[in-house]
Amino acid sequence: MPNSILFVQNLPHDMAAVLVQLLFCQYPGFREVRMIEAKPGIAFAEYGDEGQATTAMNALQGYKIEENQMLVTHAKK
Repeated sequence: MPNSILFVQNLPHDMAAVLVQLLFCQYPGFREVRMIEAKPGIAFAEYGDEGQATTAMNALQGYKIEENQMLVTHAKK
């Protein structure tokens, strides 16, 4: 179910939040990135609306950081 929050998986475990933010803030409507401290390699990226989130998701799907290929999906509500 699409919504304005993206669930980002398979990030390098030592990746800084600011670097994740730099990737996602390139797309219109970007609000914030939230890293999940208890689960390294996972983050949420929030956009103003579903369309903006979908644009960013499609653009960043499979983006490689080091050896990690990012997996981006709409967060489950």
